[in-house]
Amino acid sequence: MESLTENRPLLWSIALSGLAIVGLLSGSSPEFNEQFALVDIPTEFKMIIAQVLVVDFVAALLVDRVLQFLLGKGALRLPS
Repeated sequence: MESLTENRPLLWSIALSGLAIVGLLSGSSPEFNEQFALVDIPTEFKMIIAQVLVVDFVAALLVDRVLQFLLGKGALRLPS
């Protein structure tokens, strides 16, 4: 498995997806909201969604690092 710095296409796709989520959540482009048929949601709910996304990202990163520390870095075994 490659790291994100080695796998540029994956890094770009994650970054662009994150920017799209932030753009749609913030309502920065009403044209996109109309195109995707998104209704205007209250600001408090937008903040809750943003907090959940950040906590999810941090928790996934933390679980990855803890498991990597406990189990070591995996290596692919090729049959000889």
